[in-house]
Amino acid sequence: MTNKMILIGIAIAAIGLVALPQTLALFAGQHNFYDNIGAGAAAIPCEKCHADVFSELSQPGSVNAVHMAQGCAGCHVTTAPTKEGLKQGGALGSDFHAAALPLCLDCHSGAGPGVDARSILNGSAEAHISFASQANESLLLRGSNEACISCHTHVAVDINWTKAYKISFNAEENATTGLHEWTVNNFATEGTVQIQTYGNRSGDINSATEPVVSISPAPLGFDPANP
Repeated sequence: MTNKMILIGIAIAAIGLVALPQTLALFAGQHNFYDNIGAGAAAIPCEKCHADVFSELSQPGSVNAVHMAQGCAGCHVTTAPTKEGLKQGGALGSDFHAAALPLCLDCHSGAGPGVDARSILNGSAEAHISFASQANESLLLRGSNEACISCHTHVAVDINWTKAYKISFNAEENATTGLHEWTVNNFATEGTVQIQTYGNRSGDINSATEPVVSISPAPLGFDPANP
């Protein structure tokens, strides 16, 4: 009986040597901590989880090189929070723990280190004012980032356009002078055209669907097959 109890005790001890460490620490290395977020060998390596972002920034090009040189903290910890007055940390009232979601205009506003895009977007002849301002109302990304990445990054873009179908105006000749003088006014648009366009990540592949015209009343001689 004594020998049997000894064997049972040895078996339990052997099981404990294998099982107990696993109940205390599931993963090897989980009690070896990084020091902080930022630069240095002991810092948290953001690319450990965000290898895809690191790969994108490593692609050739001067703009990629500039953003790579900023480091992760340059946009997500240092620059953006400073511009917006955000607070990092675990205390009550903090706005973020590890990384803030920056606006492209945090750096590109004239006050940051990037090229001033804000004043250019506000130019009187700028075609993308509505694009940027209405992207700012979207909840998909922060600020007007939707507009920024659509044009400036390798993100595929699919757009459903609704454009004017035709232009109309009045042209009246002054028949009393014989000089073929015309008064042209009342410029307006009539009807709509719906087109879907697609551009891939590189921009090398782009396509557009056949336009779908809608107009009522139809102009004299209008042919839907050849609008």
